Amino acid sequence: MMFSRYLVGLSIVGLAAAIAAYNRECGPTLEDTAKTTDAEFYFDVTEDVDLFVRCAETVYECDTKLYNARWFMIDSTKEPVPVGCRKQLGHLTTSHNYTGPLEVPGLTELYGLGIRGTYEGTYEDNGLLLPTNVTSIDLPDLVNIANTMTINNAASITSLNLPKLRHINKLLLNFTGGPAINLTFPSLVDVSSIAIYGEIDTLDFPALNETRNTIMVNSTGNLDCDTFSKSLVNTTRYDQSGVSCASRRGNVTLTHVEPPKPTVTSGAFKIPGGSLALTALLAYILAL
Repeated sequence: MMFSRYLVGLSIVGLAAAIAAYNRECGPTLEDTAKTTDAEFYFDVTEDVDLFVRCAETVYECDTKLYNARWFMIDSTKEPVPVGCRKQLGHLTTSHNYTGPLEVPGLTELYGLGIRGTYEGTYEDNGLLLPTNVTSIDLPDLVNIANTMTINNAASITSLNLPKLRHINKLLLNFTGGPAINLTFPSLVDVSSIAIYGEIDTLDFPALNETRNTIMVNSTGNLDCDTFSKSLVNTTRYDQSGVSCASRRGNVTLTHVEPPKPTVTSGAFKIPGGSLALTALLAYILAL
């Protein structure tokens, strides 16, 4: 038994030596994100894309008791993820300095996504709001956002492309003041809550089968709220939830109503004449 433990210990040591050590370019302050500087926390320029994707896809947190270190670089598409290691999901948050289209191919998972204006000063001090300068968002390979996607103070954005996104907790999109925009989430399956604002003409969730709160949409565009609401009201889970949609074409509020449970009928009525036949048989037996 001791020999087998020794072999296991050797294999873990060898594995730790084989996987790549943490790349400090991915941020020197992973131990305490509260101490990150703006340069480390915010996504600033298009030149950051490759490094951001590489870090987001390959940074893993491992059991220090097994590997004598906490952070490693592991490419799960080329090598198995060792026991005791889990992917460190990151945030994609743009700074006010980021201008133009945001295109991030190769990115598959995030903890959170924030594209929103920032304050010169602080919110508490009524600082000046600086809206985002992002003009479009294209995340062609993103599948999962563990927490929240927030796009706010984003009148400059003209398009949003998330063709593979399947799972997200909260979806908040505010394009108020911007141009007309058409939105579709072709692969989104489940989400906790949805709130969308702006000049929305088309909004589509063809694969959605579960939401856990009321879907809120307030459009200054020509969205067909009646069709939209009817298509999604049954994806909501609770009796108090549903769809609330407002646009130039009218306001619609629908509440999810559970379908009635099927009535269970007795076996006697499943076979026509079965009950009468049984009664006649009993009468015959008693007459003998």
